[in-house]
Amino acid sequence: MFISVFGLQLRAQDNTISTRPVAVKLDKSPQALGIAPQVSARLKTITNPPTNIALFAVDKRQEQDKANSDVIMVISVDQQSGKIKMSSIMRDAYVNIDGHGMDKINAAYAFGGPQLAIKTINQNFGLDIKDYINVDFYSAAKIVDALGGVDVNVKEAELPVLNNYLDELAIYEKVPAVHVNTAGLQNLTGRQAVAYTRIRKVGNGDYERTERQRSVLVALFGKMKSSGQQAFPAFASQILPNLETSMGSMTLLNFAGNVLNSKHKVIDEARFPLDGQSAGKRINNVWYLTTDLKATSAAIHNFIYKGIKPVSK
Repeated sequence: MFISVFGLQLRAQDNTISTRPVAVKLDKSPQALGIAPQVSARLKTITNPPTNIALFAVDKRQEQDKANSDVIMVISVDQQSGKIKMSSIMRDAYVNIDGHGMDKINAAYAFGGPQLAIKTINQNFGLDIKDYINVDFYSAAKIVDALGGVDVNVKEAELPVLNNYLDELAIYEKVPAVHVNTAGLQNLTGRQAVAYTRIRKVGNGDYERTERQRSVLVALFGKMKSSGQQAFPAFASQILPNLETSMGSMTLLNFAGNVLNSKHKVIDEARFPLDGQSAGKRINNVWYLTTDLKATSAAIHNFIYKGIKPVSK
């Protein structure tokens, strides 16, 4: 069987390739994934609905850690137009986690891994996610390095916090920290890019952190798109092995090919819940981002399935 990725014809035997991601099997029944019958029925009325993949980055410093998901995104590819949409979900969003009650959405991954994390997103926001991709700090850094770093416009106020995170990573990895010493547009290494995406004590807190996360991901997508066929060897040999996913190798390559072969130069971005549909609140002395789940679900649905951008962030 042959498959086309990045314009190349690759031979696949037994649905395998020479370098594979870390494979994790999920129970993909609608009940296990939290896909409600009314969601499935609604999607049947849409011609070629978009493919939605959950993207997680876990706050795991050591292998044995049961970590929260520091990054929660939904990557959507419109099968008709090829348009790509990137939806960040605030990690402190106060939602119901099956079997655990109301809690921050990022805790779902620590409680029950990707199965429960996906189920939590689907149940609370009326989505139909069936697959996921996950990275941790170290694999994310390797991916960025495999692509030759990423160009980021670093603000002066971000430098101290960024370098503090680099010092922290250096302790765990037992390697010297290479600080970022000047502000402005510059090429960040993998470790520097990971540290940059973790910044939340500068600017608009966690809201701005989701912007940093999306900006790095958009820059990486752009770099791979501009590299064309030259990006594939690095993708196959250095990026795939650093991904954990529920998708088979060929399915993942197809998904990546759709993203990177998209004719649309701009990736639509949004962050949920919106400001007007959420508020910070202390409950039992813990800070949560409470939200109108019905209104937030409608806003996410409008963005992903109808192409209606939120009026406010």
